[in-house]
Amino acid sequence: MQTTPALNSAQTQNINSNGDFQQVSLILRERGWLIGVCATAGLCAAALYVKRLPLAYEALSVLQISPRGRVLGFESDSPAPSGGETGFQTILETFKSQALMAKVSTDLELTENPQFSITPLTPEAAQNQLRGCLEVRQRRGTQLIDITARHSYPEVAQSISNSVAHAFIQLQLDQRSSGARAVLEFLMTEADKLKTRLKKSEEALQSYKESNQATSLEDRQDTVITALKVQASNLASARGNRIRLETDVADMERFSGEPASLLRIASVAQQPRIASTRGQIAELQSQISTLRLRYTEKHPKFIQTLTQLHDAERSLQQLILQTPTALRSDLERAVATEASFEKALKEQEKQALALNRQSIDYKALARDVDTDRAVYEAILRKIKETDVARGVQLSDIRIFEPASLPNSPTRSSALKFIAIGAFAGIVVGGGAVFAQTVLESAWRTADEVESATGLPVLGSVPRLRKRASGKHLLERLSDPSEPILEAFRSLRTSLHLSARKQGKHCFLFAGAQAGDGKSFCSTGYALTLARQGVRTLLIDADLRSPSLEETFLKGRNLPGLTQILEGQKRLSEVIVPTSIPNLDLLPAGNLRTDASELLTRKGMRETLESARQRYDCLILDSAPVQAVSDSLLLAQAVDSVLLVVRYASTPRKAALRAIQLFEDQGTPVEGIVINNANPISLYNDYTQERQQPRHSRRT
Repeated sequence: MQTTPALNSAQTQNINSNGDFQQVSLILRERGWLIGVCATAGLCAAALYVKRLPLAYEALSVLQISPRGRVLGFESDSPAPSGGETGFQTILETFKSQALMAKVSTDLELTENPQFSITPLTPEAAQNQLRGCLEVRQRRGTQLIDITARHSYPEVAQSISNSVAHAFIQLQLDQRSSGARAVLEFLMTEADKLKTRLKKSEEALQSYKESNQATSLEDRQDTVITALKVQASNLASARGNRIRLETDVADMERFSGEPASLLRIASVAQQPRIASTRGQIAELQSQISTLRLRYTEKHPKFIQTLTQLHDAERSLQQLILQTPTALRSDLERAVATEASFEKALKEQEKQALALNRQSIDYKALARDVDTDRAVYEAILRKIKETDVARGVQLSDIRIFEPASLPNSPTRSSALKFIAIGAFAGIVVGGGAVFAQTVLESAWRTADEVESATGLPVLGSVPRLRKRASGKHLLERLSDPSEPILEAFRSLRTSLHLSARKQGKHCFLFAGAQAGDGKSFCSTGYALTLARQGVRTLLIDADLRSPSLEETFLKGRNLPGLTQILEGQKRLSEVIVPTSIPNLDLLPAGNLRTDASELLTRKGMRETLESARQRYDCLILDSAPVQAVSDSLLLAQAVDSVLLVVRYASTPRKAALRAIQLFEDQGTPVEGIVINNANPISLYNDYTQERQQPRHSRRT
């Protein structure tokens, strides 16, 4: 047998995934009856349980949780939770509280209600029984809560459902009222504390005002700041005047003795006497210009005016030369003025800093007073709001739909129990199938066999639709239209043709344990060869428990292989022709408990050599490998060994041990034949083989 290159990883993964799915599908088809039986049993048990249940009526009341809002100007305390929040779960758990159960039990007098219970109940027993009658759940995606009450009396179911709804709303209101009272008491206590604290703050502020005369502190700060600004302005002006005079004195010293240059200095030109003299000179120059137009230069008025002009110019030069002394005096006065303004500014700054220091403490005390007053006033407003809200029954929960009187008993519980019973049966059946599959440790597909053993599967023989034995089995195998013969034809194609090329003519069919179907497979294979025209001898080598006589000889105990090995008969004397052309049978003969000792004689090999000369193919049916060593002894005299495993029955360990035993004897197994296979498994193996690329199939 030769193989072509393996599949790529993607194709292998695809085939493996398909194989896993087909394996699970095959197991479910084979043992689905067990799941069906368990499901039916679960349904029957649930039906019996439902039948014993008393009739129950269901009454449904619906509560609505409104979104958070304001009622009469007051905001509700608890926001309406969404379906995914834990707030709704908290509300649902409240329905199981002892306080709610006790209130409903007391309101309806359930302890002495004969309709609720035939016998009088204790308060605890009544509450427990009441919990069993209730089912509270939220409608998915809504703000609605369904309160379902079940009881054998419709009136009791209706009253319980409505009473639970009213009691729940009342408990919520009572809790909020008690909460409001607790809040009011807390606010009153805090208000007293804040009142005392505000009084202390005001007294501290008043004491500070009296001790520091800080009544008009803000006005004083404004006055000081204004004076500070004036002093700063004066100082800046004096500093500017001093800087200007210093510059002019420096220029004057540089142009000393030059009246024209000194006159260009601003401080010199701005001297009152110099400015007056310059004005007088300008006026005289203007008069001279006018007189020159009227008179000649020798006119007395012209001469007089010219003389006055010269006197004024001489006086201006004298005044300019005297200016340095005056400017230095002005500079000294400017420096003294600047120093006095700077000193006054520092004094004003000290006063401002002192007032600021006083204002820090003053503002801190005033801020404490304002803060305490604001908190105290807020607490007073909250006290008034809480006092008013305590009298207003705020509720985010209202009855959306009260429970009506049920007209007929409910069937929902019955359907639920039946569904639970069916589901439990399916789970138990599936678990049983899984456990059976795991514990059986048997092969189901050719891929599993080849992967575990490393040997090729030469053929898969499907199970017979109807069991047959003896004459009936032979008749069915002799019928050319029998579907099972196609499997033996495939086995003939894959085994006999290749074996003939290799010179192999003698085949041993062995099984790991009794019941694997080695006799059936050897008989079917022999019939297939004979129908093809191959002269075939079928040898019953199971000397301890022969079975071929029942099939071909109707149970007659004729001499056979035992007599040959004992030397009592020759081969030609014990061969029995069958009704199938080209097929003869060598019976087992007498039963022997020491068959292994008999098979060790040389007569077995000589018998087979003699049979080879008369027949084209020899087929031996031997004893189970796990039971005795007969098959291992026969394997040394044959050409090929075929191991028959029963579908979903032969343990894997037994088959692997049988293969190992043959290998230890030096006669490895040629291939595997799967017997009694499920037709669905054969179809899956064929489909999976077709999915493989042509170059990857066995050749």
